[in-house]
Amino acid sequence: MHLRKFLYCWPLKYGVITVGLAFGLTDFIVGSIGWNMVIRNKYPDYVVEFFRTMDTRICVSGFATVFWLMMTDHFLLIYAVFYHKLLIIGTWLLINYMVFLFTLVTVLLDSLLILRIIALGYCLIVVKSYYSELAEAQEEPSDSSVESTSDQTSD
Repeated sequence: MHLRKFLYCWPLKYGVITVGLAFGLTDFIVGSIGWNMVIRNKYPDYVVEFFRTMDTRICVSGFATVFWLMMTDHFLLIYAVFYHKLLIIGTWLLINYMVFLFTLVTVLLDSLLILRIIALGYCLIVVKSYYSELAEAQEEPSDSSVESTSDQTSD
């Protein structure tokens, strides 16, 4: 599937920037809430119940760190859009395809994850479409330079 616009109205470039900002800020907020719980050493009952067989402090700090690493990944996506870095966009796609698959497995634990799966699935399609457009745009100049080189050698 290849999209031409983000939400049927914005160019894909702005859509990818929006994706990076939305997921980056969300992961920053969730990670900050986790670190706040760790620093204060106060956890809601549902968090303690979820990690009942493990040390809650270590688990929450681990998840908060993962969310901040994901935040970094999302902000790198924004950087990659501005500077046309295919490698970073490809890395973002790879990481978030894995997150998508892991979230599919855990959707049985929390019904709110269904919304994240739908949003992440659409965003993966948007970023992949932008990646394809950028890859095609970067290949076109090199193809014309190869043709001009072959024309010069045949003379």
